[in-house]
Amino acid sequence: MKSTTAAAAALATVACLLVTTLALAGNGWEEVTDDEGVRVEEKEVAGRNMPIFRGRTTINARIYTILAVLADFDKHPQWQHACMEAALLKEIDPYNRISYNRIDSPWPVDDRDVVVRSVVKVIPEKNTVSISLKGIASPLKPEVEDVVRMPRMIGTFTLKALGPKKTWVQYQIDADPGGSLPDWVARSAVEDIPFNTLKNLRARTTSKGIEDTYADFIKAWDPQHNPKAPVVIPQ
Repeated sequence: MKSTTAAAAALATVACLLVTTLALAGNGWEEVTDDEGVRVEEKEVAGRNMPIFRGRTTINARIYTILAVLADFDKHPQWQHACMEAALLKEIDPYNRISYNRIDSPWPVDDRDVVVRSVVKVIPEKNTVSISLKGIASPLKPEVEDVVRMPRMIGTFTLKALGPKKTWVQYQIDADPGGSLPDWVARSAVEDIPFNTLKNLRARTTSKGIEDTYADFIKAWDPQHNPKAPVVIPQ
């Protein structure tokens, strides 16, 4: 009886592990690279020439500092991979903005651009701030000659405060670049955009004097200076 019970328990354990493994494998994400503290994954989607991709890293900086850098659209070319032009087109309120982004493409491929609506959502109970990104049609930035306006761009920046000066960051993009795009360009973009963007973001948000540069923004978000600000850093 004991051996039968033990065998049944063993089979149950194996079955449980198998189900867990299949569930993890079934989420569709595959590792592209894991280097320099940045992990990049992709998920293929039938009928598309570019997979969804995401990058993850941990940055030794306050979540407010990272938010400040992300909100400074005009300076995105300084750290966002292949971004040759960016600008804030309209601020609806501190949580809703419309911006422009132009992506430099290797010759002979045309550059891509997109007008983006970004919406900030704060989830204090999870110490998280999520920024949704969506390409939109807008008269604020007419289409540019010899530049392909991306027909679809959906993404997110997710920031989770792990401590006073430690933040987990995920950057995810689901895009249709439009036009004709060689496979080698698509494959390169899937790895280079999330990897270099997060690595450069980490370097910028931990650089000397960065908190002084964005002191006013940080004070507006930090409950220690603004009692109305949401508490997102673990106490």
